[in-house]
Amino acid sequence: MAGKWWNKIQLYFNHGEPLPVHLIGRGFLLLLVMSLGFDSISGSDLWKNSATGSWSLISGNTEQSEYSASAAFERKGDLKIGNTLLKDTELRFALSHTRGVLNDSLYQNDGEASILFDIMAHQTFSPFLLTSWEYDSTAGLESRTEMGAGLKWALGHGFSISAAAFFELEDYVGEGKKTQMRWSFRPKFKKTFPSGMTMNYMVFFKPIQGNFGSYLLEHNVAIEVPTTIKWLTVKLTVEDDYNSQPPEGVKKWDSEANVGIAIKF
Repeated sequence: MAGKWWNKIQLYFNHGEPLPVHLIGRGFLLLLVMSLGFDSISGSDLWKNSATGSWSLISGNTEQSEYSASAAFERKGDLKIGNTLLKDTELRFALSHTRGVLNDSLYQNDGEASILFDIMAHQTFSPFLLTSWEYDSTAGLESRTEMGAGLKWALGHGFSISAAAFFELEDYVGEGKKTQMRWSFRPKFKKTFPSGMTMNYMVFFKPIQGNFGSYLLEHNVAIEVPTTIKWLTVKLTVEDDYNSQPPEGVKKWDSEANVGIAIKF
């Protein structure tokens, strides 16, 4: 019995793609070392790190295996790089990956890695740099890499809006790689309540330059509720993704809701 489960676990984690190991294994350890080392040379403020994860395995009449993992490393405060002092700056690394198999059929395989550099983050106006890489094989997306810059306007009371321009390299199954410019417009509400609960609500509208009829629409909600354990929170996330012009055979809408725990360190 134990051998049967071990064989299933091995098949599950060694599926021929290096992405889970690269993103959640090596990537996690690399960013953790970076977070500790970078802080020692750039300032005394501590990083705020968090990790979430879930795993399930069902055997018998139904053969199902699923896992998800994410990690985030964030530094807030004045940042000194050499002789340059950047006031009120945020630096954030984030990783995520989800994979699910039902009766030998892959029904979910997606992930993302991103780096955000936000200068004067808590001022009325703040410029930022962002680079990200994502994939979603069940939606036909082999990879999408974005690099760009933008400006955020804080409206007060937790509300803000931002606009950014990105250079994008996109690769869909059957369509090949293509490069394009994409805009991103984002309203956001982020607030911490007296109870300690935090809410982060964002909507992204991302049209292609010169063709606003081809766009991505993303809706994200994240709620964290503190527990009696200081470093442990309950986290609820809801994500909706819409592609106005997906590849043939791929649905326009994707929705996902998750409830789990987050560990902060």
